[in-house]
Amino acid sequence: QQCLERFMEGDTGALDGIELDLAGAPSFFAAAWVACRGIPPGETRSYAWLAAEAGSPRAVRAAGQAMARNPLALVIPCHRVIASNGDLRGYGAGGLGVKARLLALERDAVAARV
Repeated sequence: QQCLERFMEGDTGALDGIELDLAGAPSFFAAAWVACRGIPPGETRSYAWLAAEAGSPRAVRAAGQAMARNPLALVIPCHRVIASNGDLRGYGAGGLGVKARLLALERDAVAARV
C-alpha cells in the first residue's frame, strides 16, 4: 500500500521493486508483461513494439490481449502502451480517462525531476 501511495504522490519508481510470479501465465503474456515493465515512466510504446519485445513481432493483437489481461495494472504499467498512431486504446482498469491521467501524472513527475 505504501508503494501505491508513493506512486500516486509522484514517485514513479515506487512500484519497480515489486517482484512478480508469472508462473502459470501463457509464455507470450509473461514476456509481454516483463517487456511492459521495462517502459520508462513518462514514456509510451506501441502494441507493435510490445509484440516485438515479447518475441513475436506480428502478434500485435496478442500484445493487446496481454495488456487487457494484466493482473496488476500499475505494477505492469499497461497504461504506457498505446496505438501505433499515438492514440490511447483500451484500458480496462478504469477507462481511457484514467489511462490519460496516469500518463500525465508520470510525465509531470519526470519533468519535475529534470
